[in-house]
Amino acid sequence: MKKMTTFFPNTAFNIALVWAGFILVFLTDFLTPLGFAHGALYVPVLICAMTLPGISKRNQIGVLLAALLATAAYYIWAPNLSNLPEVYIVSNRALSGLALLLTYVYFRKLHTVSQQNTEIKSLEQAQRKTMDDFIEAMPVQVWSANASGAVDFVSNSLAQFSGKSKEQVVNDWLALLHPDDRENTIKVWSQSVNTGDPYQVDFRLQRHDGEYIWFKTQAVAQRDEKGEIARWFGSSIDIDDLRRLQEETNQLASKFRHTVESITDAFFTLDHEFRFTYVNQKAAEILGSTADELFGEIIWEKCPIGYHSPFAERYRLASDKKQKLHFEEHFSPRDIWLEVHVYPSSDGISVYFSDITVLRIERERLKLLDLAVSRLNDIIIITKSSPLNEPGPEVVYVNQAFEKITGYSADEIIGKSPRMLQGPKTDRAELDKIKAALTQEQTVRAQLINYTKSGQEYYLEIEIVPLINDQEECTHLVAIERDITEQLEMEKRLRESQKLEAIGHLTGGIAHDFNNLLTVILGNAEMMIDRATDSDLREMTEMTLSAARRGAELTSRLLAFARRQPLDPKPTDVSQLLKGMQPLIRRTLPEDLEFELVNNPQLGIAELDAGELETALLNLVINARDAMDSGGKLTIETNNAILDNDYANHHSEVIPGDYVMICVSDTGIGMDADTINQAFDPFFTTKAIGKGSGLGLSMVFGFTKQSGGHIKIYSELNEGTSIKLYFPRVRNVTESYETAKQHLPVGGTEHILIAEDDDLVMQNLERQLRYLGYKVTAVGSGPSALEALEKNIDIDLLLTDIVMPGGMNGRELAEKAREKYPALRVLFTSGYTENAIVHHGRLDRGVHLLSKPYTRLELASKVRLVLEQD
Repeated sequence: MKKMTTFFPNTAFNIALVWAGFILVFLTDFLTPLGFAHGALYVPVLICAMTLPGISKRNQIGVLLAALLATAAYYIWAPNLSNLPEVYIVSNRALSGLALLLTYVYFRKLHTVSQQNTEIKSLEQAQRKTMDDFIEAMPVQVWSANASGAVDFVSNSLAQFSGKSKEQVVNDWLALLHPDDRENTIKVWSQSVNTGDPYQVDFRLQRHDGEYIWFKTQAVAQRDEKGEIARWFGSSIDIDDLRRLQEETNQLASKFRHTVESITDAFFTLDHEFRFTYVNQKAAEILGSTADELFGEIIWEKCPIGYHSPFAERYRLASDKKQKLHFEEHFSPRDIWLEVHVYPSSDGISVYFSDITVLRIERERLKLLDLAVSRLNDIIIITKSSPLNEPGPEVVYVNQAFEKITGYSADEIIGKSPRMLQGPKTDRAELDKIKAALTQEQTVRAQLINYTKSGQEYYLEIEIVPLINDQEECTHLVAIERDITEQLEMEKRLRESQKLEAIGHLTGGIAHDFNNLLTVILGNAEMMIDRATDSDLREMTEMTLSAARRGAELTSRLLAFARRQPLDPKPTDVSQLLKGMQPLIRRTLPEDLEFELVNNPQLGIAELDAGELETALLNLVINARDAMDSGGKLTIETNNAILDNDYANHHSEVIPGDYVMICVSDTGIGMDADTINQAFDPFFTTKAIGKGSGLGLSMVFGFTKQSGGHIKIYSELNEGTSIKLYFPRVRNVTESYETAKQHLPVGGTEHILIAEDDDLVMQNLERQLRYLGYKVTAVGSGPSALEALEKNIDIDLLLTDIVMPGGMNGRELAEKAREKYPALRVLFTSGYTENAIVHHGRLDRGVHLLSKPYTRLELASKVRLVLEQD
């Protein structure tokens, strides 16, 4: 086949040649007499197609089919020029076709066998190359010899080692051996060749640089089917380091014997009968004898170590189980603790022990210290002392508090710098202070913000102490960190509480007298408006009335923020309340602002003061309106909400449970983070001077908190603001809400007893009630009111101030009055209630209060309400 490829290298030419031959035979068969006898001429053409290189199997089959068709075609189309019998012609054609088929099958089979032989040869070559590569890659020197022991192959590694060619090594490998090793090597090799036993010997070979290296050489014989040696396969491995180690070991053994005698720790050996075979001086001293006295004696017969002592039991265990032991045990004859190592050997056991009494005390102390440190609530971090620059000192120890507070495990932090806990809000100035102090190897205290594994901030108070060794070198840094997040939060709450308390005291201090004055001003102004005929006088009176109302609103908002506003909560359908407020809200907004109310039809019932809620919502609407100067949309949405434990954990004032949520959203200018943090502070405002008092949101905040609720602001600059109010939801209560209808003041003829210590208020109140048609008796203290009740048996209503002199406040007066006159109706009035009729921010059940200052309509309505109650 290779010759064919050489003579006919061109595939296209070969194909053309075959088909040309086919055409020639076809024409000869068709045009010459006795054409039936020419069918066999197609066989050479097919043979050429099967043997010439480059002709595909498809072309070969094409030639076969063409020849068969041509043979049949001639019989069908060509005339019988020879006039031979038909049978003769048909059989001749059939034999030609059979010859073609057999030729194709034969050469196809021949091609298959040739291809398989080629693949087998390729595989053998690849395997041989793989074996050669494997031999060359082995870290040992490989060689082989014939049956008579003559070396006939060495690997490249041996040639490279010696610096000679393979042929040189094969021809005279003994020249590489150290002269002192040649005789023994030849002797052992000759014996193995003669006996067939495995060959093994250590000798030195000369390296290319002239140095001799120790090798361990071994070889095994390969035998034929008759058991005769066919050849030898051997390998040599470098054991030079091992030989050197053996020499060093021998030297160390000699030194060891000397050292064992001189060490301060105890050492002895026992044979299998537990007799002393060696005892150093320290061991003999601890055992209370001498080495000469102990040598050859059984240990528990000569020493204070009894047969059943823990020491003896462990010695026997080590000897029987052939396992090394390590234990600590108290040696009572000397009242000391010993650390014992027992090592079994072929000769018995070796025992090494030392006095650890002092060490054990220190260790117990350290164990106690480690236990105490690990259980501390404060974080303890120990780091290396350097580098103080990036990447920072590596952590070598953290206690359990670190893992609990940060969320990182010890494995995650050890080997890394504590700086991985720092983040955006970590104070750079504090870090610089720490670095400066540590550079001077000084203790430093600081406060930092660090971050947990989950990214949550926590505040810590840290003290870092450098550890100085005996050489006056700083080796480590110990950081004691206390999580003060909760403490700072409590301090913040305390400051907030103190601020509220201060505002409450301030507001309460002025509210009583200020509201009394406003009551008089409001009352007189309203009456003057009714009687004024002069337009200028009426305008001034209306201005006075407006100023008084603004003063009343200011006081009310301060009380609301300080949570001192007396609330009268009742189950309220917030959906109905908002529907009733829609017209008022719409009138409050300019025409270019869109308003949408989204009410949940299944909204729950909340217990709250509906009037105060209306005021709070109106404040939020006004703030939203002012934030949308260029138009926008106001949305009020209600829904049921659940504030769960997770939310309550992040908002300490929240009690988990079901709430009714009111959300007031606008598309206005929004607020940044600093503004949000101050939004609820009294008198804080972002509006222009004269555009707002800064008490709107603080009033909403105070009312919500006083109602047991929760308030949250969500806002971004230029993205609008959403303020959500959450009020506790009450179950199994239904209540419809109707907006209060405005009526004209309605009076009556009943007898009313006024108890009021402020003369101006008393006079104004008496004038107002008489104007409404009531019979009035007025007194200035509680005792005077009791006397008036005894003198006037027809009194229908006690209208009393709560804060009065004379040792009796309004609540005490009402209680004493009702003891004698149970049917007496009571209406309290006050500018500041303290705790007489208000507890936990809410009016006591069944109590009616008319808060100062009040209008004539409010006075008339409240009086009629109390007088007409069942």
